[in-house]
Amino acid sequence: MNPNYRLLSVMEYLMASGDAPVKQVDIARDLGISPATLNRIMKVLYDRGYVFRTSQRFVVPNFRLTKNVPMSETYLEALDEIMEEITAKHAAYSEAVVVTGQDLYWHSRTDLDPPPVPIRAKAGFRRPLYELDAMSRLYLARLGQEQLEYQFNLATFHDNSPELKPYAPESARRLIEATIGKDFDYDFEGNRVGLRRFALVVDDLDGNFLHFLTIAEAATPAADREIRIAGYRRELESARTRLTKVMEQEQREAKILRSANNAGLA
Repeated sequence: MNPNYRLLSVMEYLMASGDAPVKQVDIARDLGISPATLNRIMKVLYDRGYVFRTSQRFVVPNFRLTKNVPMSETYLEALDEIMEEITAKHAAYSEAVVVTGQDLYWHSRTDLDPPPVPIRAKAGFRRPLYELDAMSRLYLARLGQEQLEYQFNLATFHDNSPELKPYAPESARRLIEATIGKDFDYDFEGNRVGLRRFALVVDDLDGNFLHFLTIAEAATPAADREIRIAGYRRELESARTRLTKVMEQEQREAKILRSANNAGLA
Protein backbone atom coordinates (compact mmCIF):
# COMPACT_ATOMS: atom_id res chain seq x y z
CA MET A 1 0.00 0.00 0.00
CA ASN A 2 1.25 3.48 -0.86
CA PRO A 3 2.56 5.30 2.28
CA ASN A 4 0.41 8.36 1.52
CA TYR A 5 -2.63 6.13 1.20
CA ARG A 6 -1.86 4.52 4.57
CA LEU A 7 -1.57 7.92 6.24
CA LEU A 8 -4.88 9.11 4.82
CA SER A 9 -6.53 5.82 5.78
CA VAL A 10 -5.42 6.27 9.39
CA MET A 11 -6.64 9.88 9.50
CA GLU A 12 -9.99 8.93 7.96
CA TYR A 13 -10.33 6.10 10.48
CA LEU A 14 -9.74 8.50 13.36
CA MET A 15 -12.33 10.93 11.97
CA ALA A 16 -14.89 8.13 11.56
CA SER A 17 -14.34 7.16 15.18
CA GLY A 18 -15.49 10.55 16.47
CA ASP A 19 -13.80 12.37 19.34
CA ALA A 20 -13.34 9.29 21.53
CA PRO A 21 -9.88 7.80 22.13
CA VAL A 22 -9.05 4.89 19.82
CA LYS A 23 -6.81 1.89 20.49
CA GLN A 24 -3.86 1.63 18.15
CA VAL A 25 -4.26 -2.13 18.04
CA ASP A 26 -7.79 -1.69 16.69
CA ILE A 27 -6.59 0.70 13.98
CA ALA A 28 -3.87 -1.72 12.89
CA ARG A 29 -6.30 -4.65 12.82
CA ASP A 30 -9.11 -2.88 10.97
CA LEU A 31 -6.87 -1.26 8.35
CA GLY A 32 -4.54 -4.22 7.87
CA ILE A 33 -1.46 -2.19 8.84
CA SER A 34 1.40 -3.69 10.80
CA PRO A 35 1.88 -2.31 14.35
CA ALA A 36 5.37 -1.09 13.43
CA THR A 37 4.07 0.84 10.41
CA LEU A 38 1.22 2.29 12.45
CA ASN A 39 3.67 3.40 15.15
CA ARG A 40 5.65 5.34 12.54
CA ILE A 41 2.49 7.01 11.23
CA MET A 42 1.35 7.87 14.76
CA LYS A 43 4.75 9.34 15.61
CA VAL A 44 4.46 11.72 12.64
CA LEU A 45 0.92 12.72 13.63
CA TYR A 46 1.91 13.11 17.28
CA ASP A 47 5.03 15.15 16.50
CA ARG A 48 2.96 17.48 14.33
CA GLY A 49 0.25 17.80 16.96
CA TYR A 50 -2.51 16.01 15.04
CA VAL A 51 -3.08 13.37 17.73
CA PHE A 52 -2.63 13.03 21.47
CA ARG A 53 -1.35 9.80 22.99
CA THR A 54 -2.31 8.25 26.31
CA SER A 55 -0.33 5.82 28.42
CA GLN A 56 -2.79 3.00 27.58
CA ARG A 57 -1.90 3.07 23.87
CA PHE A 58 -4.96 5.06 23.01
CA VAL A 59 -4.82 7.99 20.61
CA VAL A 60 -7.12 11.00 20.49
CA PRO A 61 -7.52 12.93 17.21
CA ASN A 62 -6.74 16.65 17.35
CA PHE A 63 -7.83 17.59 13.81
CA ARG A 64 -10.79 17.80 11.48
CA LEU A 65 -10.62 16.09 8.12
CA THR A 66 -13.56 16.83 5.85
CA LYS A 67 -14.34 16.75 2.15
CA ASN A 68 -16.27 19.55 0.50
CA VAL A 69 -18.03 16.80 -1.44
CA PRO A 70 -18.08 13.85 1.01
CA MET A 71 -17.92 10.82 -1.29
CA SER A 72 -16.01 7.82 0.01
CA GLU A 73 -13.95 5.35 -2.00
CA THR A 74 -16.73 2.76 -1.67
CA TYR A 75 -19.32 5.29 -2.82
CA LEU A 76 -17.23 6.35 -5.81
CA GLU A 77 -16.74 2.73 -6.86
CA ALA A 78 -20.51 2.21 -6.77
CA LEU A 79 -21.08 5.46 -8.64
CA ASP A 80 -18.65 4.49 -11.41
CA GLU A 81 -20.30 1.09 -11.76
CA ILE A 82 -23.78 2.61 -11.99
CA MET A 83 -22.72 5.19 -14.56
CA GLU A 84 -21.13 2.53 -16.76
CA GLU A 85 -24.32 0.46 -16.54
CA ILE A 86 -26.41 3.45 -17.63
CA THR A 87 -24.16 4.07 -20.61
CA ALA A 88 -24.19 0.41 -21.65
CA LYS A 89 -27.99 0.28 -21.39
CA HIS A 90 -28.87 3.55 -23.13
CA ALA A 91 -25.84 4.27 -25.34
CA ALA A 92 -25.73 7.70 -23.71
CA TYR A 93 -23.24 9.56 -21.54
CA SER A 94 -23.64 9.46 -17.78
CA GLU A 95 -22.10 12.19 -15.63
CA ALA A 96 -21.49 12.96 -11.96
CA VAL A 97 -21.36 16.73 -11.49
CA VAL A 98 -20.70 18.58 -8.23
CA VAL A 99 -20.93 22.26 -7.32
CA THR A 100 -17.89 24.25 -6.21
CA GLY A 101 -18.52 27.91 -5.42
CA GLN A 102 -20.39 29.35 -8.40
CA ASP A 103 -19.35 26.59 -10.79
CA LEU A 104 -20.50 23.19 -11.88
CA TYR A 105 -17.56 20.77 -11.77
CA TRP A 106 -17.57 17.52 -13.70
CA HIS A 107 -16.36 14.85 -11.29
CA SER A 108 -16.61 12.01 -13.79
CA ARG A 109 -18.18 11.05 -17.11
CA THR A 110 -18.49 7.86 -19.09
CA ASP A 111 -17.27 7.61 -22.68
CA LEU A 112 -18.92 6.66 -25.95
CA ASP A 113 -17.13 5.46 -29.06
CA PRO A 114 -17.80 7.07 -31.42
CA PRO A 115 -19.04 10.13 -29.52
CA PRO A 116 -22.55 11.14 -30.69
CA VAL A 117 -21.67 14.83 -30.36
CA PRO A 118 -18.41 16.63 -29.59
CA ILE A 119 -18.43 17.28 -25.84
CA ARG A 120 -15.88 19.16 -23.78
CA ALA A 121 -17.50 18.39 -20.44
CA LYS A 122 -15.46 15.55 -18.97
CA ALA A 123 -13.74 14.97 -15.62
CA GLY A 124 -12.21 18.26 -14.48
CA PHE A 125 -14.38 20.51 -16.66
CA ARG A 126 -15.87 23.58 -14.97
CA ARG A 127 -18.76 25.77 -16.06
CA PRO A 128 -20.43 28.70 -14.31
CA LEU A 129 -23.88 28.26 -12.81
CA TYR A 130 -24.88 31.41 -14.69
CA GLU A 131 -25.79 29.24 -17.70
CA LEU A 132 -29.36 28.31 -16.74
CA ASP A 133 -29.55 24.71 -17.88
CA ALA A 134 -31.29 21.92 -15.96
CA MET A 135 -28.49 21.47 -13.42
CA SER A 136 -28.11 25.18 -12.72
CA ARG A 137 -31.84 25.64 -12.28
CA LEU A 138 -32.11 22.69 -9.90
CA TYR A 139 -29.21 23.84 -7.73
CA LEU A 140 -30.11 27.54 -7.64
CA ALA A 141 -33.73 26.74 -6.79
CA ARG A 142 -32.51 25.16 -3.54
CA LEU A 143 -30.81 28.33 -2.33
CA GLY A 144 -33.85 30.45 -1.60
CA GLN A 145 -34.39 33.98 -2.89
CA GLU A 146 -32.28 35.78 -0.27
CA GLN A 147 -29.25 33.52 -0.71
CA LEU A 148 -29.63 33.55 -4.49
CA GLU A 149 -29.52 37.33 -4.66
CA TYR A 150 -26.64 37.48 -2.19
CA GLN A 151 -24.43 35.04 -4.09
CA PHE A 152 -25.38 35.76 -7.70
CA ASN A 153 -25.94 38.73 -9.98
CA LEU A 154 -29.38 38.13 -11.49
CA ALA A 155 -28.50 40.31 -14.47
CA THR A 156 -25.75 37.90 -15.56
CA PHE A 157 -27.73 34.70 -16.21
CA HIS A 158 -28.07 33.46 -19.78
CA ASP A 159 -29.51 30.53 -21.74
CA ASN A 160 -27.58 27.57 -23.15
CA SER A 161 -28.12 28.36 -26.83
CA PRO A 162 -25.14 28.93 -29.17
CA GLU A 163 -25.66 32.69 -28.72
CA LEU A 164 -25.78 32.45 -24.88
CA LYS A 165 -28.67 34.91 -24.88
CA PRO A 166 -28.92 36.87 -21.62
CA TYR A 167 -32.00 36.70 -19.44
CA ALA A 168 -33.59 39.74 -17.90
CA PRO A 169 -33.30 39.48 -14.10
CA GLU A 170 -37.02 38.78 -13.66
CA SER A 171 -36.97 36.11 -16.36
CA ALA A 172 -34.04 34.39 -14.67
CA ARG A 173 -35.82 34.56 -11.33
CA ARG A 174 -38.98 33.01 -12.78
CA LEU A 175 -37.05 30.15 -14.37
CA ILE A 176 -35.32 29.37 -11.09
CA GLU A 177 -38.49 29.71 -9.01
CA ALA A 178 -40.32 27.34 -11.39
CA THR A 179 -37.81 24.64 -10.39
CA ILE A 180 -38.30 24.97 -6.61
CA GLY A 181 -39.21 21.62 -5.08
CA LYS A 182 -37.97 19.59 -8.04
CA ASP A 183 -35.14 17.07 -7.96
CA PHE A 184 -35.23 16.19 -11.68
CA ASP A 185 -35.08 18.43 -14.74
CA TYR A 186 -33.96 18.32 -18.36
CA ASP A 187 -33.23 20.38 -21.46
CA PHE A 188 -35.00 18.33 -24.08
CA GLU A 189 -34.21 20.58 -27.03
CA GLY A 190 -30.51 20.33 -26.25
CA ASN A 191 -27.78 22.85 -25.52
CA ARG A 192 -25.44 24.81 -27.75
CA VAL A 193 -23.35 21.74 -28.65
CA GLY A 194 -26.40 19.59 -29.45
CA LEU A 195 -26.50 17.65 -26.18
CA ARG A 196 -29.77 16.78 -24.42
CA ARG A 197 -29.23 16.35 -20.68
CA PHE A 198 -31.45 14.86 -17.97
CA ALA A 199 -30.30 15.64 -14.42
CA LEU A 200 -31.25 14.27 -11.00
CA VAL A 201 -30.17 15.62 -7.60
CA VAL A 202 -28.44 13.18 -5.25
CA ASP A 203 -28.46 14.28 -1.59
CA ASP A 204 -26.52 12.91 1.36
CA LEU A 205 -28.33 11.22 4.24
CA ASP A 206 -28.90 14.59 5.94
CA GLY A 207 -30.63 16.01 2.87
CA ASN A 208 -27.69 18.16 1.77
CA PHE A 209 -26.81 18.44 -1.90
CA LEU A 210 -24.12 15.95 -2.90
CA HIS A 211 -23.98 15.86 -6.69
CA PHE A 212 -25.95 15.56 -9.90
CA LEU A 213 -26.31 12.29 -11.75
CA THR A 214 -27.13 12.75 -15.42
CA ILE A 215 -27.91 11.04 -18.68
CA ALA A 216 -26.78 13.01 -21.72
CA GLU A 217 -27.47 12.14 -25.35
CA ALA A 218 -27.47 13.74 -28.78
CA ALA A 219 -30.43 16.11 -29.15
CA THR A 220 -31.79 14.42 -32.26
CA PRO A 221 -35.51 14.65 -33.08
CA ALA A 222 -37.50 12.32 -30.82
CA ALA A 223 -41.13 11.35 -31.24
CA ASP A 224 -41.21 9.60 -27.85
CA ARG A 225 -40.52 12.70 -25.75
CA GLU A 226 -42.70 11.89 -22.74
CA ILE A 227 -41.77 8.19 -22.74
CA ARG A 228 -38.09 9.08 -22.89
CA ILE A 229 -38.34 11.63 -20.08
CA ALA A 230 -40.21 9.19 -17.82
CA GLY A 231 -37.84 6.33 -18.62
CA TYR A 232 -34.69 8.31 -17.92
CA ARG A 233 -36.18 9.64 -14.73
CA ARG A 234 -36.89 6.10 -13.51
CA GLU A 235 -33.35 5.07 -14.46
CA LEU A 236 -31.78 7.92 -12.53
CA GLU A 237 -34.04 7.48 -9.50
CA SER A 238 -33.19 3.78 -9.38
CA ALA A 239 -29.49 4.67 -9.49
CA ARG A 240 -29.97 7.18 -6.66
CA THR A 241 -31.69 4.51 -4.55
CA ARG A 242 -28.65 2.26 -4.98
CA LEU A 243 -26.29 5.08 -4.02
CA THR A 244 -28.37 5.91 -0.96
CA LYS A 245 -28.11 2.29 0.17
CA VAL A 246 -24.32 2.54 -0.09
CA MET A 247 -24.35 5.63 2.14
CA GLU A 248 -26.68 3.94 4.64
CA GLN A 249 -24.42 0.90 4.84
CA GLU A 250 -21.39 3.10 5.44
CA GLN A 251 -23.28 4.96 8.15
CA ARG A 252 -24.15 1.67 9.89
CA GLU A 253 -20.54 0.52 9.72
CA ALA A 254 -19.32 3.83 11.15
CA LYS A 255 -21.77 3.51 14.07
CA ILE A 256 -20.56 -0.03 14.78
CA LEU A 257 -16.98 1.21 14.73
CA ARG A 258 -17.75 4.02 17.17
CA SER A 259 -19.63 1.64 19.47
CA ALA A 260 -16.75 -0.81 19.44
CA ASN A 261 -14.27 1.92 20.28
CA ASN A 262 -16.46 3.25 23.09
CA ALA A 263 -16.87 -0.28 24.47
CA GLY A 264 -13.10 -0.64 24.52
CA LEU A 265 -12.90 2.39 26.80
CA ALA A 266 -15.35 0.97 29.34
